[in-house]
Amino acid sequence: MKVARPLRFGVLITLGLVLAVALGAQSAGIALTKKAPDTAIAAFPLNGLAYENIASAVFLATTEATGSPEEGAKAARPWALEAYRLEPLVPKAHAILALAEDDPEKRRRILDAALALNRREPRLQAVVLQQQVADADYPAAIASLDRILRVKPSQYNELFPVLINVFAQEGAINEFAKILDGSSEWHGRFFRFAATQPSALANLAELRGQMSFDDEVTDQTLLRNLVRQGDVATAYPLYQQITGSNATDASGAWSNDYPPFDWSLTDEAGLRAQPSLSGKELEISVKPGKGGVVARRLMRAPERPFSIIVKHSIDSEQALQDIDVVIKCAGQASAILEANLVRQGNGYRIDNLPSDCAFIEIAIAARAWSGRSALNENIEAVDVVQR
Repeated sequence: MKVARPLRFGVLITLGLVLAVALGAQSAGIALTKKAPDTAIAAFPLNGLAYENIASAVFLATTEATGSPEEGAKAARPWALEAYRLEPLVPKAHAILALAEDDPEKRRRILDAALALNRREPRLQAVVLQQQVADADYPAAIASLDRILRVKPSQYNELFPVLINVFAQEGAINEFAKILDGSSEWHGRFFRFAATQPSALANLAELRGQMSFDDEVTDQTLLRNLVRQGDVATAYPLYQQITGSNATDASGAWSNDYPPFDWSLTDEAGLRAQPSLSGKELEISVKPGKGGVVARRLMRAPERPFSIIVKHSIDSEQALQDIDVVIKCAGQASAILEANLVRQGNGYRIDNLPSDCAFIEIAIAARAWSGRSALNENIEAVDVVQR
């Protein structure tokens, strides 16, 4: 009995030390889970939260590299499975496992189980959003996005590409108009993003026709990209609505607020044009050895015949030879007219245009030859006159 008692104490001491080491490792693992998940796993291999963080890191890195959340989820799936095995309530792991699942029904079951545990995890909500998009449940998808971004606005980079797929659908505008009222910061960010996406431009123009975005940059980007896509017929009425003006009535003004229907002015090293302080003249500056278009704009094609008249007080014969007027039909490479100011006379008369030429581009090009002085001249107006 006397021998057994020291042995019992020794066993208890040993067990205490083992438990202390285990608890210390677990505490270290918990402390390191977010900052260093690999170290956390090494310290305490049963740390499900550390596995979840590694799964999340793999998911984000792969998604950024491939542009595909599904690929990111599949790459992170082994870590997410281990996180789920060790810690069944981890919400990020649920989201990754759902996104990695190809079978729609299995994905729904995973999502339903995960949502029963946690409805606030942003990544889980993002997977729900994707499922709603896949199911064409657009009202629910928009509402989900609104909830996510009001809580965590920083996720817009991840979620906007998903939402664009909804926004671009026919008939989706009415649902968006109900929510995108400017009451949340993400609304303006989404408008700016959508204005850069070719698939979204037509619907964004329709929505802009119903409501103001209160953002000049978005309006400028939308008009510019509609024209780049060749949809001038949609862009021009929208331009008129935004500015409350008629392009042909203001052809002599040098406004550059909303190109390409207002003037698009070049501002490069050695080649630039800008309105004068009064706004009544265009100041052209070209350094020797430089040249190109310094100003251009689109306008509705006038009734034929018509003349383009460039008003100026340029005395230098050389400068008159080095400034050209170029007229094209919108979207066409070949010029209808290309002539320098010396040849203007009473105006550049145009008797006919192609039947499909609904809009024309007026451009002013200037050059300064190497070895000569810089070109610095002013133009008062470019007018369109019916003949």
